[in-house]
Amino acid sequence: MNRVSLIGHLATALLLLGEAACAPATSGPAPPAASAAAPAAPAPAAPADAVQRLVEAARQEGELVLIWGENTMSGSEGAQRLAAAFNSRYGLNLSVQFTPGPAMPEVANRLVQEYKAQRRASTDVYLGPETSIRALIQGDTLEPVDWASWAPHIQDPRLIAPGNVAVEMITSTIGITYSTARLTGDAVPTSLQDLLEPRFKGRIASTVYAAIFPELASPELWGEARVRDYLTRLADQVAGLIRCGENERVLNGEFDLYALDCGSYQADLLQSKGMPIAQAIPTDAALLFHWYLGVPKNAAHPNAAKLFIDWLLSREGQDLTWEVQAADHHLVPGSKAAPKIERLQAQGVQFTELNLQFGERANAQEQDRLRTEFQAILRKQ
Repeated sequence: MNRVSLIGHLATALLLLGEAACAPATSGPAPPAASAAAPAAPAPAAPADAVQRLVEAARQEGELVLIWGENTMSGSEGAQRLAAAFNSRYGLNLSVQFTPGPAMPEVANRLVQEYKAQRRASTDVYLGPETSIRALIQGDTLEPVDWASWAPHIQDPRLIAPGNVAVEMITSTIGITYSTARLTGDAVPTSLQDLLEPRFKGRIASTVYAAIFPELASPELWGEARVRDYLTRLADQVAGLIRCGENERVLNGEFDLYALDCGSYQADLLQSKGMPIAQAIPTDAALLFHWYLGVPKNAAHPNAAKLFIDWLLSREGQDLTWEVQAADHHLVPGSKAAPKIERLQAQGVQFTELNLQFGERANAQEQDRLRTEFQAILRKQ
C-alpha cells in the first residue's frame, strides 16, 4: 500500500502548538498585574479557527489510513463514500487508504503490540466496542484529546469516554433477531423469558460467544445465578450456535431467531434492503451498547484522524453512517435510532448502557470466567 511521508515540519509545529494550548497550566506564583501600557492578551481562538487549523494540518498530512472489517460500515464501498463526503466537507484531497481487517478485538490487540514495539499504528482511527477500547486503554495506546475545546460536533459530554481517549459513534440495541417471514404479530417474543416457551424449542440460535450474557450477569442487572439458571434452560431450546453477522442463517430458514444477538444494526441493515428480518428488544433485558472511535498515540496522520472523528459525529456523518451501517448515535440531534428507544422508554422500558463506565464497574476477570462458563452451558458440555 502506498504511504505518504510523515507530517511535515509545519504540520508538526501546528499540532504541538494546539496541544500546548490544551495543556493545563503549571502551578506557580501569580504573574504580576499587567500595566496600562502593556498590550492586551490575544483572545482565545474561536472553535472555527481551531477547526481550520486542524484542516490545514490534515492537508499537510495528505492521507488517512483506516482499517475495519468488510462487514463493518459496508466495507470498502462504505469507506469510499465516507472518504468522498469527508474530503468534500473540508475542501481536502486526502488519500484515504482503507484495508479490510480482522475482527475489532484483533485490530485492538494489533494496535497495542504496535505501540509497545514503537511502530507506526496500522490505522489512524480505531473503531470498536467498549471491551476493545478497554484493552486499548490498558495498553495506554489511545491519545487523550480535549474534544470539547475544539470539536463542534462533540460537545455533549455523554459522547466522550472517560479520560477523553475515545468518542461514542453509534448506539445499538441488543435483542432477539427473528425472521419476519415466520414470526409476526403476537408470535414475536418480547422478552428473554418468552424464548423458554415450548413453541420455540429447536427454532433458536444463540452465539458461540455467549454474547452479552456475562454483562447481563452483572449484579446491577440479572446477577450471576439468574443468568446461569436461564442459560441452562435456554440450552435445551437452542438448535445451534452461530457467529455475529451470520444473519443469513435466519434468512434461509435454518433458524427462526437468535438471541442474544450482537446488535440491532445487523438486522436493520438487511431489513433496509428488503430482507424479512427484524429485531425485538426484550423488555426484561433492555441493553444499549456503543461503538467508539479513538486515535492511536502512534497514528501517522493524527490531525486527519481527529477531524474525521468529529465529522463522523456531525449530522452529515451520522446520516451517511446510517446509510452504510443502519446505525447512528441516539444522543446526536436528528438521530434515526432515537425514536425507537424513546418509544420504549415511554412504555416504561429502562435501558442499561453497556458503555465504558459500565465496564469500569464490572470485574473484567470475572466476566472472562463467566464467558467461558456460559459458553460451555450453551454447548451442553
